[in-house]
Amino acid sequence: MTNPAYIVEGTVDNFDHLVLENSKRGLVLVDFWAPWVGPSLKQREILIDLAESYQGRFLLVSVNTDDQKPLAERFGVRSLPSFKLFRHGELVAEYHGVQPEADYPRIVESYVEKPLDETSRQAIATWQAGDPNAALQLLAEAAVSEPTQLAYPALMTKILMRQERFPEAHTLLSALPLEAQDSVEIRNLLAHLDFIVTAKAVGERELLQQQLDSTPEDPELQYALAALSLMSDDIQTALDLLLKLARSQPGYRNGIARKGMQAVLDQLDAQDEQVAHYRRELYRLNY
Repeated sequence: MTNPAYIVEGTVDNFDHLVLENSKRGLVLVDFWAPWVGPSLKQREILIDLAESYQGRFLLVSVNTDDQKPLAERFGVRSLPSFKLFRHGELVAEYHGVQPEADYPRIVESYVEKPLDETSRQAIATWQAGDPNAALQLLAEAAVSEPTQLAYPALMTKILMRQERFPEAHTLLSALPLEAQDSVEIRNLLAHLDFIVTAKAVGERELLQQQLDSTPEDPELQYALAALSLMSDDIQTALDLLLKLARSQPGYRNGIARKGMQAVLDQLDAQDEQVAHYRRELYRLNY
């Protein structure tokens, strides 16, 4: 019997496109298993049943570690069973060993894309009708009532960015608790905003490069030039600068170089050889 489209086999050749690219659109769960490990067969059955019950709300990618040893090595799989969850182009959670069966839907539900609530739908309709300020007010009131619901500040930010009100959007997200800022969607939005605000605040790129040549280890100059390079569509220079900064000063501004690098890579084609290179370097930094 053929598996449905939301249950697929992962290989070295298709992994980056299948997992990283698809995770930009929704949750991808990767099950690492082997046919000779009894518990991994049990987990495999549980995950297949769960994927079928969710009917495509998440993608289940099955990786046979006997056949795909480089993938197991790449993601540090040293025991089976093991499964990992990916969102927005990156690993967001991992579990080792068979979990209590009731925990699997709870875990998936924590990361799967939620349908828009009524407030968000109403705000989007108001925005599209030509009244962004009313939409922002609606979302602001909802955010005060439900401060843990990050969909509201995220949507507010997108509306502000569409209006090119970048400093306001940056201030909004920067005021969130650090835990909220580290959630994947908020972190990526904040990284993009920080690049824009930084690039608009610095001078000419040539002058900045001269200053960096004189003091090559200055993190402020490295980051500013990376931001300006991004705004000039010089992606490789920006990524090289961010990678250098993430290696030399990983704690600079709460790890902004690493976070910014991840946000940039999330917008690029995971199958591109250069993108894959930077992803591997970023993975080494993270793990």
